[in-house]
Amino acid sequence: MSTRIHLPVVKVTVLEDRALVERRADVVLPAGPQRLCVEGLSPLAVDRSLQAQLTGGTVAQARVSRTWKEKPRGEGARVQWTGLRRRVEDLESEWKRAQADVHRLRARLEVVTVAREDVLRAIAELSGVGRAKPESWREQLETVRKEAASTEEALRLAQKHVEVTQQRLVESRAALIQGELPEQQLVTAAELEANHPAGGTVSLRVTYLVPCAVWRPAYRATLAPSEGGEAVTLECEAVVWQRTEEEWKDVELLFSTARPTLGASPPRLVDDWLRLRDKSEQEKHTVEVSIREEAIQTTGEGGASQTESMPGLDDGGEALTLRASHRVTVPCDGAPHRVPLFQFSAPATSELIGYPEHSPLVHRVARFNNRGSAVLLAGPVDLVRSSGYVGRSQLKFTGVGEKLKLGFGSEDTLRIARLVDSKQDTQRITGKRTRTHQVKLFLSNTGTRAEKVVLEERMPVSEVEAVEVKLHHDQTKPAPSKVSEDGIVRFELAAPPRSQQELAFTYSVASSSKVAGL
Repeated sequence: MSTRIHLPVVKVTVLEDRALVERRADVVLPAGPQRLCVEGLSPLAVDRSLQAQLTGGTVAQARVSRTWKEKPRGEGARVQWTGLRRRVEDLESEWKRAQADVHRLRARLEVVTVAREDVLRAIAELSGVGRAKPESWREQLETVRKEAASTEEALRLAQKHVEVTQQRLVESRAALIQGELPEQQLVTAAELEANHPAGGTVSLRVTYLVPCAVWRPAYRATLAPSEGGEAVTLECEAVVWQRTEEEWKDVELLFSTARPTLGASPPRLVDDWLRLRDKSEQEKHTVEVSIREEAIQTTGEGGASQTESMPGLDDGGEALTLRASHRVTVPCDGAPHRVPLFQFSAPATSELIGYPEHSPLVHRVARFNNRGSAVLLAGPVDLVRSSGYVGRSQLKFTGVGEKLKLGFGSEDTLRIARLVDSKQDTQRITGKRTRTHQVKLFLSNTGTRAEKVVLEERMPVSEVEAVEVKLHHDQTKPAPSKVSEDGIVRFELAAPPRSQQELAFTYSVASSSKVAGL
């Protein structure tokens, strides 16, 4: 005989696509071996993940058992059954009335038939003795014909009503029989073979994995003025969904990026043959090049590149565990629930920056350091300024102390227009090709306040000696404040109120006659 005990859920660690549930409580046990049954587990509990620990004793065996039991009927079910039975009674009464209407109409039709026969008999008898009344007989036959037609139509409708009512009655009776059957529910429990030498009050702990639980990070960034300039307050939350068929009530909630089910296996070693051959004459006189787009692979402000084929949590390759700031109740409804994790405020420097190649808008971009106690996982971030909510962006993985930047909406008074002109020149003697790109930018400020605007353009960067990229400083006005190694050209401009100004940016790409692919 098993001793039935109840262990409440005290701690839940939510992983990327599942959860580790811990039940723990102090129980009173007698000395010696015994069988324990811990009820209330989720029906989705993974059997092989069940573990049990008993302080001062041992657990020889632990397994998950599932049985079907009759679900207790609640008040709502009784009300539903009463309404269904009332519907059956109403349909039975309606069906009896419809049958009575059919019998009445059939009797009436028989009376009309007898009346028609009487009229025909009178016509035959009176015509034989010379007392014909054609006008009277015509009226009588017309009256009998109309009465028979109306009675037959009413009888047809009554019979159809009987059939429909009988079908509805059969369906309602079947639903009533089905509803009165006891509803079954799957009861899941953990059966333990325990042994405690002394007995008494001991602590029993049971853990198991359950699917249908997931979490993702979410952020809220607020840019506001401060004493020394501006500051950003970043709030980190965990959005939790769970449909594990068990209630997480007032539990200690942890969030982990670990992937315990991610299988790891060493790579298969195969032969890699290297072969040498002499270059052909055409290959000796040709340099193959190509233009490619390359993202800057950094964390923090640059943003880490995410692999599209591996969706989920981006933790930078190191498993992390975050803890909720207080005990949490997460109902089993499949709806998203937000759980606060941490927040911090950091001084920020903001500027108006535009990327004319991508958009004609000028955005307010703030840069600040991660002063939180943990790294920032990749996730959506709601952007808020003093005027209110301004939009949503995506926060990339950022380590502790790293700098990151966020765009807080565009400025409606600033616009950028961009024109591009390209021409190519080829020297006849050497065959050297030079392609010149001329970019013209027009910045307009329709507001009543002067602004400082930063514009960033880009130019290609050459990795081979046969291709030379050159910035024409004499044709670039105003002069750029900075040109990075990655080819990002930065212009810092002052935009007076109600003004429009023009910016010229010119660079060339020169390649020898041996270069192919450009």
